[in-house]
Amino acid sequence: MLGFRKKNNKGTGLVAAHITAEGVAIASVSMVGTKKKLSNAAFFSIKDPLNNAQPVATEVASAGLAGSRCSFVLSAGEYQLLLVEAPEVPRDELKEALSWRVKDLIQYSIDDAIIDFFELPEDAFKGRGKMLYVVAAERSLVEKRVDWLESINLEPVFIDVPEMALLNVAEDLSEAEAGTVILYLNEQQSIINMMSLGSLYLSRALTYSHTAQMENAVLDLQRSMDYFESQIGKPPCLRIVVMPLQVGETPLMIELRDNLGADVQSLDLSDVIDSEQPLTIDLQQRCFLSIAAALRNETVR
Repeated sequence: MLGFRKKNNKGTGLVAAHITAEGVAIASVSMVGTKKKLSNAAFFSIKDPLNNAQPVATEVASAGLAGSRCSFVLSAGEYQLLLVEAPEVPRDELKEALSWRVKDLIQYSIDDAIIDFFELPEDAFKGRGKMLYVVAAERSLVEKRVDWLESINLEPVFIDVPEMALLNVAEDLSEAEAGTVILYLNEQQSIINMMSLGSLYLSRALTYSHTAQMENAVLDLQRSMDYFESQIGKPPCLRIVVMPLQVGETPLMIELRDNLGADVQSLDLSDVIDSEQPLTIDLQQRCFLSIAAALRNETVR
């Protein structure tokens, strides 16, 4: 999403960075033959990293990542994801037409926005026209992240958002036609991605703490599963994949199993990607989005 600047073919790998309230998560993926391999993942507890770049730059250099191509993952509140009907215009005019369609839905002037879009499958939302998701972010915010990447000696090539980054991990987990729910848990904003045959059909954000409002989280998940079946017209969801890896049987995992008619699993990244370092529970929880973003398939999105 939000690809920008010139293409750089210096390397086949990709670094991804994500700033959280606790610090900075960075991950790098390299190509080994035709397979991707996680070569590095680390979390740095640095206060206010956007205004304190030097410690991050030092860590980037120590990891041998200086000069690498990088994707930056935006956080909740830094972008909007809008579901809209695709305008009937030629593809090369689509982005401009979408700008007009969403200009009253974003929180700033369309002239100050950077937008991109993600198309949904043809059979999404039966009885309606072709639907897609528009990602909008304020230009000044994006430019500040770009400048920050350059200040820590990384080369910015993509700006990503969590909903799309998760697809890099989830596509291979949802190859069956029966619905698969991807539930990414975060205290600030959790994400529900409804998938079938490796494609995203619906994405929802839960803008509350899932631990403080567990019953609401379970109810919103049930509503999403019902909507997926009744309004989108897909087969019932048979599996819920929870990300990142959970520590044992958490109260939410128990609630999901007790109240939803689906197989509930917690994803261990060690089972789906090759890594040069042990993927501990703590590392997966802190670096999940940066790892997912670094797995980006650049030939597809």
